[in-house]
Parts: sequence; C-alpha cells; structure tokens
Amino acid sequence: MADGRYKTETIGKKGIVTKTMAREILRQKEQQVKLGQYDMLDADIPTFNEISTEYLYHQKEVKQIRSFARTAQAMSHFLKLFGAKRLNEISASDIDIYKQKRLNNGIKLNTIVRDLVVIRHLFNYAYNRKKFFGRNPVSESGLPQINDKKERILTMIEQEQLLNNSTHELSAIIRLAINTGMRRDEVLFLKWEWVNLKEGLINLPHTHTKSNKSRKVPINNVVRKILLEKKLQSDGNDNVFHVSDTMSGSRTWLQRAFREACKKARIEGLRFHDLKHTAITRMVELGIPIVDISKIVGTSYKLIVERYSHQKESLRKAVESLANYS
Repeated sequence: MADGRYKTETIGKKGIVTKTMAREILRQKEQQVKLGQYDMLDADIPTFNEISTEYLYHQKEVKQIRSFARTAQAMSHFLKLFGAKRLNEISASDIDIYKQKRLNNGIKLNTIVRDLVVIRHLFNYAYNRKKFFGRNPVSESGLPQINDKKERILTMIEQEQLLNNSTHELSAIIRLAINTGMRRDEVLFLKWEWVNLKEGLINLPHTHTKSNKSRKVPINNVVRKILLEKKLQSDGNDNVFHVSDTMSGSRTWLQRAFREACKKARIEGLRFHDLKHTAITRMVELGIPIVDISKIVGTSYKLIVERYSHQKESLRKAVESLANYS
C-alpha cells in the first residue's frame, strides 16, 4: 500500500492457479518484502553512497550532533566496500565480511562496534523514510561482543603523583574532573555562562552532554577555587579553559599532555575517562545515594549499580548481617 492505495498484481488465470499456488506465491512475495528484494511501493532504493550523503547532512544540519566528525569517519570505511550497492542488496553476510576485513586490518573491536552502530542507525533512518524495506543487515549480523569493561580507578597516591607531574592548566582540568565526575568534553569546553558561583552550580545545557539532557553539577570548595583562579586569568574568553582555538586542537592537546603526565608519574593504563570512574567510585564508597550520583554525573542509575556498587561485597555483608539475628 502506498499513499493509502493498495497495489494489486495478477499472478495467473482463474482455474489454472489454485488457492494453494496463490498462497505460496503470496508467501514468497511477503518474504521478498521482508528481505527488501521486492519493490512493493515502486520506491527507488538508493545506493549506500546516495543515502549516506543525505544521512550525514541530516545528522549535521538537522540533528546537529556533536559527534558528526566521528559519524562521518565511521561511514567512510563502509563506503569503500559497499558504497555502490543499493541498500536492499547489502546483506548480513556483507556485514560479516566488513567486520572481518576491519579485524584483519588491526582495528580494535570496540572501534568496529562503534562504526556498526552508525551504519545500523543509517538503515533505520532509511527505513523510517520508506527508502528501504528490508530487515536491517547490521541487526541481522549482530554486533561483536566486547568484554573489556574494566574501570581503572585512580588511587590517592597516584592522584598526587599525576598532579605533581602535570602542567598548571592540566592539573586544574584533572582536579575539576575528579571533583565533578564530568566527562572530558564537558570539562574541556566548559563555558563561563554555565557557571553560577553564587548558587554553587554548573548548569550544563543539553547540547553539551552525552545524554542530550541538561544537568546541574554542584560546585565544591576545590572546584570553586579552580574557577575563581581561572576567572582572574580568563581575559574575557568565553571558555573556562582555552588551550586551542579549535575543538580538535583542544582534544589533541589534552591527550598529549595527559599521556605525558602519566608517563612522568609512571602511571600505566590510565585514561582521562577513568577520572569519571574515580569520581563515581569515591561517591559510592562515601555512601552517597546512587540516584543523586546519577543526577550529578549524567550516568544511568542502572549502570552505576552494575559497575560501581560492588555487588558481591554487598551480598556478602547482607548475609553476614543475618548472623546478628541468630
């Protein structure tokens, strides 16, 4: 049915085609529709190259996603292999081939998964706009399982060593991250208009958070001292931290500076994102209600419970507490 009208098709003369034959033909047509191999709506199925141009424009200009560059990069790898194919010609087997080629090229599994999430979303985008009628080949193939969720927590000794080997600017960034649980970009591109020292809050807008939801981050004494010091040095700049004129330049600076500080401090396996893990872990250990932690750091309640609540230890203590009643 297209625009409220049904499309009919003759399959043979009456008396020659039996009901059983008609049902079988209908079943085959329905299967072809599901696979995107039969054009019921007379739609012009675009090639992956054609739909990717439209999709990228939509993501950048309409949705205005902050991770557009990462999305475009993910698309580029897939385009090299299947750009000329129409969407209904791309199968789960093609996705399997893509995964294997990327693995053979030494690409990390989590990178491949992130790229496939983008491709899967593109197929959903095309489906919702009636430019593709098959089953999503990425969903059919499935995403590779990643079992590397290891949160690296910074110890107090390591923190002191890290700060002692950091530049003044990097030290301020690290301390603010640890004392707020804010993500890298939330700290690095923090603007003065979001800082309310009088109320003691950092008001992050939805455009600046990973969850696309605004949130309020309390300012403690350490953060207040950092912000007051930076305010005196701001020289009218909109950003609290100004290390480069571009976002990519700022990220590159932080990556290099953080890696160099870790090397000097002889700290291995630490990522900047682990500072957020450290902040959450410390709040959990202090007994802060998880629902409050979730609101502060912008991480779901369920995820905090799963990753940071040390369930085995909690279960052990729960059972031991029963001894008090025996």
